[in-house]
Amino acid sequence: MPEQDQVPCIWILDEEWPDYELERQIFARALPWCDVVHSRPADYERDVPAYGRRAVALLTQIDVGMTEERIAQLPCCRIISNYGTGIDNIDTAAAMARQILVTGVSGYCAAEIAQYVLSAIREWGRPLHLYEQATRSGIWGLAAVQAVRASSPRELFLVGFGRIGQAVAARARTSGMIVSAWSPSLTPARAEACGARYKELSDGLASADVVSLHLRYEASTHHFIRAEQLRQMKETAILINTARGGIVDTAALLQAVRRQEIAGAVLDVLEQEPPRPDDPVLHTPGIIVTPHIAYYSPRAVHELRRRAAEHIVQALQETGKERFS
Repeated sequence: MPEQDQVPCIWILDEEWPDYELERQIFARALPWCDVVHSRPADYERDVPAYGRRAVALLTQIDVGMTEERIAQLPCCRIISNYGTGIDNIDTAAAMARQILVTGVSGYCAAEIAQYVLSAIREWGRPLHLYEQATRSGIWGLAAVQAVRASSPRELFLVGFGRIGQAVAARARTSGMIVSAWSPSLTPARAEACGARYKELSDGLASADVVSLHLRYEASTHHFIRAEQLRQMKETAILINTARGGIVDTAALLQAVRRQEIAGAVLDVLEQEPPRPDDPVLHTPGIIVTPHIAYYSPRAVHELRRRAAEHIVQALQETGKERFS
């Protein structure tokens, strides 16, 4: 029997969930030769001497930065599995150089994101909380509608058209919206097959009442929506971002909303998360911020956790126990 400090381990580096029993059960059934250890992200440096050399897999949250330096501290690692669709928190080039597989969990929350986007559109068109405030102020009937000045968005433009974008399109069509889409690889035929009209980026931005972002975040999409793109949008249009905060140039967005170049924005993701209490994005009229929860439902979280763990099982079973003996 190897000493305890030599037993291969799966290192969970996360503090999002109240417990990790689901993951532990999956690993116990399929990989009984591995320890399962857990650290809070803030304790990585403290725990890397104990776990780093033993870790054959890492299970990480999307806010855990796996830099080249950190990856170099994992000499036996064969996979880094992310709790999330994206993998932008991981230096994939450094991982590839060490033959470490990097995985995310695609599409697990498509229905939840679609529901969020449609809820945001409906809230913008019929802002019940503002009508409630009007009632409390003594405004009744049509006067309340005029005081709130709500709009009725009709055309939705999707920037990014993968599983989540397509799920949003399906629900938007059901609600009677006109749906168009663009992504770097999207063709008119593919868009039509998925129930949307293809538009070039500038045309879609210019015609839409709602622009919803569903791009993967990477170097090429950092600040993809900046002042130039915001100026192309209608003054009555809104921007919805459920993808990654870094896709939008926040300073440019704040300026566009304050100058009434666009009507507003609904943001579930920010460039800095969590935001500082004095972050201007929280205090700008016309911008609604929610706490990165668009993905959430009990079903979606269970699928996310299960599939992230199963990615590790598959990778380690293919590698074989003897590789780490």
